[in-house]
Amino acid sequence: MRKAILSLFVISCAVAVPFARAQTGITPLPKEKLEGPPVISFPETVVKELYRVHKNGYGHVFEKQGRKLQQKFFDQKLAALIWKDLTQTPEGEVGNLDFDPLYNAQDTQIKSFRVGASAIKGDTATVPVTFMNYDQKVKIDFRLVNTKAGWKISNIVYSGDSDLVKILSQPL
Repeated sequence: MRKAILSLFVISCAVAVPFARAQTGITPLPKEKLEGPPVISFPETVVKELYRVHKNGYGHVFEKQGRKLQQKFFDQKLAALIWKDLTQTPEGEVGNLDFDPLYNAQDTQIKSFRVGASAIKGDTATVPVTFMNYDQKVKIDFRLVNTKAGWKISNIVYSGDSDLVKILSQPL
């Protein structure tokens, strides 16, 4: 008896699903909308993804082969400053980017890493990142701007009066 009831239930569900879909009134997205890279919709998601791709300095974000990643994560101005530092620093010299910009350090031993919630004001946002590097507590603020391509990092602000745009804007 249980098998008969279970079989009837399974059959009724299988028959009802197409009718339920037809009555929802939800039009499926056209295929062209589903193709291409997804636009990252939250500022903190951009920052988390940048750290994931960066892989504690073993990624290629801040290297010449990372040009596409620079364009993906940073707004046009900051991506251009990073690229300029990488490509126009004289051979054998160290450019302005002589540290890991995501940790504001040359040497890292990261613990208690946390990406905070974004504070959004219009088309701009700030995402705080906190962690321990060795025994020092560090807080970095990521400034983002909402573009047609989604949220992009426009600056990274360190403690004191230091930020990545200022550092990269200095003459080589």
